[in-house]
Amino acid sequence: MISGKIFELHARGCKITSYDFIRKVIHIPSDLNPQAIQSYVVLTSSTGVKSFLEITKQLHLDKNTFTFYCLSSATQDLAANCGLNIKSSAPNASLLADEIIKDAEVKTVTHISSNLTRPELSEKLGKAGIAVQQVVGYHTAFTPMVIRNAYDGIIFFSPSAVDSFLSINPLTPMLCFCIGKTTADHAKKKGYQQIHVAKAPTEVSLLETILNYYSQSPVHAKK
Repeated sequence: MISGKIFELHARGCKITSYDFIRKVIHIPSDLNPQAIQSYVVLTSSTGVKSFLEITKQLHLDKNTFTFYCLSSATQDLAANCGLNIKSSAPNASLLADEIIKDAEVKTVTHISSNLTRPELSEKLGKAGIAVQQVVGYHTAFTPMVIRNAYDGIIFFSPSAVDSFLSINPLTPMLCFCIGKTTADHAKKKGYQQIHVAKAPTEVSLLETILNYYSQSPVHAKK
């Protein structure tokens, strides 16, 4: 599916170049106490899913004793494939918090997060009286590089990628495509004005958004 969308973009004269501006590495705290992992676990990335599974392995925990709330699409798909019991999902952290708040039984959750964590989830849950036990299960590192070629648009898959890109490249009035609302809001906060957001937080949906844009505005050799 993804390769098909990329082929369609190439057929319309659009050139896509991919760079990794962030790197995620699983890093389990050596002093992590099994009691720190509550019955309700929040997963907001695919790396968070992998980190949780590594935690259960190291601490000899039974994954079947936990209930999960996770972001939809890639995170949810991986969690389901790994046999995790998913109670609910949502396309972004703020909406996921709303799903958790609906469950009257939930008083405390464990969020398997990165060292770079956005506040939307914990702030919303905190205001609702739900405690968030954050366990940093992986690290997100910036791996920026200077982009010297001229491009007509830029694609961002996360707020961290926006920050990494701008840490070494100047802000320019470039067309911006974002995988979800959280990333789009962050890009706007950083100064981008022409922003298009995928209808669903998936790579396929994002490529469809780009394809639809250039289908309505025929171009040649767009990069």
